[in-house]
Amino acid sequence: MSKDNQNNSFVFNKHSNTPDAQPHQHRCNGHLEDVLEGLSQWPLDVSKPFGLFLSCLKSQPGQEPARYKSTKDTDERNQ
Repeated sequence: MSKDNQNNSFVFNKHSNTPDAQPHQHRCNGHLEDVLEGLSQWPLDVSKPFGLFLSCLKSQPGQEPARYKSTKDTDERNQ
C-alpha cells in the first residue's frame, strides 16, 4: 500500500466528518413504525404508511411528510 492509501479513512457518516459515539434514530424511524403497526392489524393497513415512509426517505432532512394516522385510531379516540 502506498502512503496515499493509508491516509484515506473510511467515512462512517456521510453527513458529518466528526465521530459521534452515540447512535441516533433515523429521521424516518416513526414512519417505519407506522408501516409495521399496519402489518400487525387486520385488515392490513400498509399501502398509505409505506408510501409516506418512501416519501420520507426521499425527502431532505427537515422536510419529512407528516406521520400516518389510521382511521381506526381516530375512530377509537372519538368513542
